[in-house]
Amino acid sequence: MRYNSIDMASLILQIYNLIILMQDFNNTDLMQELQKQDNYYLEKLLKNQEKIISLLEKGSDKVGRKIN
Repeated sequence: MRYNSIDMASLILQIYNLIILMQDFNNTDLMQELQKQDNYYLEKLLKNQEKIISLLEKGSDKVGRKIN
């Protein structure tokens, strides 16, 4: 009888451990995907910012030439 209760407790703890591992696995996947998205959008934002700065610099050159 004693072995039976220990076996049952062990089984319950193993199932609980499996549930925790699955949740951690899902969280890790989610965090990795969010990091990829962050990097992608950060690169895109930086490229767009460079384009905007370039356009502004070209525009200021044209304005400067007209005035001079």
